[in-house]
Amino acid sequence: MLRDEQDEAIIDRLYEAATIPEKWGGRGVLETLANLCDCTDSAIMSVRDHALAGWTANETAFPKLVVYLRDNWIAQNPYVESDERLRRFSQPRFVLATEVMSAEEMQENFYYQNFMRPYGMYWHAGTNVMSPNGDTVKVSVHRGYDAGPLDPKLVDRLNRLRPHIARACVMTARLRFAQLHAAVEVLNSVGLPAAALRDGRLEVANGLFEILMPDVVQHRRQRLTFLQASADQRWSSILEKPAMHRNGTFPISATEARPMMIVHVLPVAGAGRDIFPVADSLMIFASSETSQKIAPEILLSLFDFTPAEISVTNSMLSGTPIEEIARARGVSADTVRVQLKSIFAKTGTHRQADLVKLLGGIASASNIIDRPPAEKPRSH
Repeated sequence: MLRDEQDEAIIDRLYEAATIPEKWGGRGVLETLANLCDCTDSAIMSVRDHALAGWTANETAFPKLVVYLRDNWIAQNPYVESDERLRRFSQPRFVLATEVMSAEEMQENFYYQNFMRPYGMYWHAGTNVMSPNGDTVKVSVHRGYDAGPLDPKLVDRLNRLRPHIARACVMTARLRFAQLHAAVEVLNSVGLPAAALRDGRLEVANGLFEILMPDVVQHRRQRLTFLQASADQRWSSILEKPAMHRNGTFPISATEARPMMIVHVLPVAGAGRDIFPVADSLMIFASSETSQKIAPEILLSLFDFTPAEISVTNSMLSGTPIEEIARARGVSADTVRVQLKSIFAKTGTHRQADLVKLLGGIASASNIIDRPPAEKPRSH
């Protein structure tokens, strides 16, 4: 295949990954970018305030990045130690590591000698892309110390592809944002104030939610806050949980202007797998007038339940024992327990009682329909 034809094929794969994010990692697009520069490893990391928000890597780099995160090597990264190094890496192109630090500096640096060299990611080139949600997306290719510095001519090929890499990254984030916007608008259409949040901060809100600001809830830089102290205290305790387990229900007392409201906090389905995370939780307000208007299948689809998990959840909320669920479905009780374990993981709950409290208060179990969520594109 000629070089131009090869580049066209890579561009096609980049835009495919933009709509199917799973195609970035593993043996997907990042593997292709690594091979293009005679590298072994490639990764994408989404960073906010020098903290890692989301990431993926090709097959060889993935276990190395797991160690990188586990041991908090991002805090040792020498590129964030000075404004000058950050400036050099912020150029709109793939920048060689040796353009930011000299080879001598790399030889003497703790980060390079204790992680980058032992894990075979020593020589590298990277570029920064600004995501629409304010994160910095870092795309990089790496190879081991013994392979020597990267060939600038090969990195030039990455630079020809960089506009497409940047657009594909931005498209992935924008599509996720659009999905969340659609979710809160659906809830708006049935009379429910709703918002998508990230780390407690407001990212997307529907019109009914905006009406509640600032009298009920206030949009502050640090996090969303409730004017009612008891509600804010409960919300604060939910935020102390890991992102994928932020769920809970709490009341806001009635006032002369408003009836009592119940606030439901749910984890956003799939957020833990997002490369470019937009939101990790959904907040829904329901009053006595609207509590029965929520379409349960909409809420369950937000958890990314399979059809079987929706059916098991329906039975659980009806109070059906596991053994009866198994008999009705023609499977073993162990199979139902495995499905229930997945349900707990997706909802951030740990017991059947917690699951019933979370979902049972949202809508009557008799209204939950055994219907699969919308079909998603599958990676091949």
